[in-house]
Amino acid sequence: MLMIKTSLARFLTGCIVGLLTLGAGSLQAQSGALPRPAELEPAIRFWTRVYTEVDTDSGFLHDARNLAVVYRKVDYNRREIEQYRGRIIEDLQVLATGKRTGLTLTQQQTLDAWPDGVTNAQLAEAANSVRFQLGQSDRFVEGLIRSGAYREHITRVATERGLPVELGALPHVESSFHPGAYSHANAAGMWQFIRATGQRFMRIDNVVDERMDPYVATHAAMSLLEYNYNLLGQWPLALTAYNHGAGGLSRAVREVGSDRIEDIIANYNGRAFGFASRNFYPQFLAVLDVERRAQALFGVLHLDAAPEYDEFELEAYVEADTLAASLGVTLDQLRFDNPALRPVVWQGGKRIPRGYTVKIQRNSINAPLATLMARIDAEQLFAYQTPDVNYVVQRGDSLSAIAGRFDTSVSQLVSLNQLDNQHRIQIGQTLLLPHDTSMATQTLASAPSTPSEPEVLPAVATAGGTYSVRAGDTLSRIAARLAVSETDILRLNGISDPHRIYAGQALRIPTGDEPQLVSVAYNSAVDQSRVDEPVIMSDIEDASSGDVVGPPEYDAQIHGDRLALQIMSDEAADDLAVEPDLSVSAGNELAIRALSADPSDYSVGSNGTVEIQASETLGHFADWLNVPTQSLRNLNQLSFSQPLIIGERLQLDFSVVDQAEFELRRRQFHVAQQENFFRNYRIQDLARHELAANENIASIARQRYSVPLWLLRQYNPGLDFSRVRVGQEIVFPVVSRDDDA
Repeated sequence: MLMIKTSLARFLTGCIVGLLTLGAGSLQAQSGALPRPAELEPAIRFWTRVYTEVDTDSGFLHDARNLAVVYRKVDYNRREIEQYRGRIIEDLQVLATGKRTGLTLTQQQTLDAWPDGVTNAQLAEAANSVRFQLGQSDRFVEGLIRSGAYREHITRVATERGLPVELGALPHVESSFHPGAYSHANAAGMWQFIRATGQRFMRIDNVVDERMDPYVATHAAMSLLEYNYNLLGQWPLALTAYNHGAGGLSRAVREVGSDRIEDIIANYNGRAFGFASRNFYPQFLAVLDVERRAQALFGVLHLDAAPEYDEFELEAYVEADTLAASLGVTLDQLRFDNPALRPVVWQGGKRIPRGYTVKIQRNSINAPLATLMARIDAEQLFAYQTPDVNYVVQRGDSLSAIAGRFDTSVSQLVSLNQLDNQHRIQIGQTLLLPHDTSMATQTLASAPSTPSEPEVLPAVATAGGTYSVRAGDTLSRIAARLAVSETDILRLNGISDPHRIYAGQALRIPTGDEPQLVSVAYNSAVDQSRVDEPVIMSDIEDASSGDVVGPPEYDAQIHGDRLALQIMSDEAADDLAVEPDLSVSAGNELAIRALSADPSDYSVGSNGTVEIQASETLGHFADWLNVPTQSLRNLNQLSFSQPLIIGERLQLDFSVVDQAEFELRRRQFHVAQQENFFRNYRIQDLARHELAANENIASIARQRYSVPLWLLRQYNPGLDFSRVRVGQEIVFPVVSRDDDA
């Protein structure tokens, strides 16, 4: 029925000295694999100050481009920040006129922040680049303490893959080692994956979001970093690509004409390559420095211990409360140990899926795991998942109106559908609805408009001590009829909300010989009283497009903001559904973001040509351009039977569709293609294959590895499919199919 295994996640509580002594070997690794160009030292020193000198109640006003220029420390107060910032801008504007004598005190202080010889042009430019950076020293210490629960696991995964162990410090930059972190860019978890990138390596849907499991996400993060490194050839670029995307860094290398990180930071002006991306690698190096000197900076800290888990892979679908009751743990305990399961599972709308590996802390159970699992009755193990109930958004709908119509909440709809914006739904959009099992096979159209009074049948408990809930039942009625305590039923079944039972649910009825729940203590990085709420960051918005106060854009990192709880308000979600009306430029930005891990160049060259990518045909290009295929053949002097060659360039005809619209259509095609593939497949490993005589790459990819050519090319971007040779090494991603997808 169930495959049982023991987790290797073990860590002993200890002081910071044991965890952070990297040793000479790691220092050599940093000097080689993680170089420190002299040009980056000012930025590294700046971030070191951010992590050691100021906490989240204060910060620095500084120049956004030259991080050696720090104007002053200021408390985290919007009005005070704006006042000081406005004064600095005024002073810079005066200094930019060439004035150097008769300066006021603040003008002199502003000038002193710059090195000798600063030009008037530099000062004029600096007036548009005054930025506030929130301090991080307290958050760093909190993250360092939390890291104890995960660092041994991270180090082991990195070592097994032959990657630098220093990569284990990356969550300091991403989330302060907070496994429940969310960003405004919709990145989630300790490793801050956006959905499109995360789906390559993890299951992310309305039932399971493995980004929220720090152990699973660690494997995914190392896979992504390894992919970035194999693609870009060096760790400074691979780490920056973790923030900016492998596709973005590939464009940067092409446009700058250099693969040196210092050249790219200084000279690349890509629209999305903002403050966070430019500073990602220097910030990471600063974190390594601070972590190495943590004892001297912060004193001796006792780190969180890693829980010891028993794990088991489900071979059937099972209700969460059934599983909790069988293990003799609370539903909250089971939920804490399995953060990848989404709220719909804990609310009873979906079962824990078959194939999911459930974790439970070893000290929370009082019997062998096999014995506890055997308590699950065969009738409570399902061969299928609870089916979805859908609703198609109509004109005039709002999220709050839909929630009221179907007796649910806005927050449930937002969570279940993973909506980016509770204020924006679209006509024709399909929403999943929470539901009781009794309604699972019933369509909305066939539901009776006025439900009849349910027949109340006698309550009967089976000989095995279970009761099947019927329509019209309440927990108090069941308890009264069976002469047992309602509290005992709640306890035995792991139910936290007595109002959430449903027809068909099997309740265990107290008989007097049930195992007692074990009270356990375990380390939690998330306040259990607030476990339903995502942890996000609230940032300071820019006053204008030219005034940089907070981060120019919000990336998947938490360096510049303070933790806050986001609460979905039903009253705030009454915006009417709208027609999809994204502009071409906005659509292209979304598509580029969705393709961030794809290094392929989908843009049009200055000469009106494009590089042909895998899975593209002449018919595709004709459709995207709204022109006949024959016109493209004539333009490119192609015969009727002549195929397109991946990697070659094709001349395009923009007489009907302009360049931006074409690029949007092309990118949307590839986004849909990749989303469809990763909805069913996950990248698990890499295989290196040496081509033998008479072997065909396409056949090997399709028959042996089940990998489409577009994905194969992403892992082999320099591969010329028309000029392969015997003995050539090809990297094949190893994928597994998710049968529950």
